[in-house]
Amino acid sequence: MKLTENWKSLEVAVSKLVAKAWMDDEFRKRFISEPTEILREAGVFLEDCVKIVVNQGSTNTPMLQGADGMTIYQINLPSKPSDLSDEQISAWSLGGVDVALACRSCC
Repeated sequence: MKLTENWKSLEVAVSKLVAKAWMDDEFRKRFISEPTEILREAGVFLEDCVKIVVNQGSTNTPMLQGADGMTIYQINLPSKPSDLSDEQISAWSLGGVDVALACRSCC
């Protein structure tokens, strides 16, 4: 999927990555330091003019903005919600169907 083609699919893909980051500290660190590579591994195609930024602890909505010919996509990585079980989060990150979890904190 291309970054600007299908926003709903992008939101779902990002929410699954956020859920995985909540469950796996090493993945979270890598997601913050190498977000472009993580998105590519998840099947999200990024144009060369796109920069990805992960904002740890932020609960704002994801944002796409342009600056100096560069597009910046900001992904927010909020703290793990206390009202969700590890099983619920894990099920979503692995492709579960609980759509209510998909965009409740990160999208």
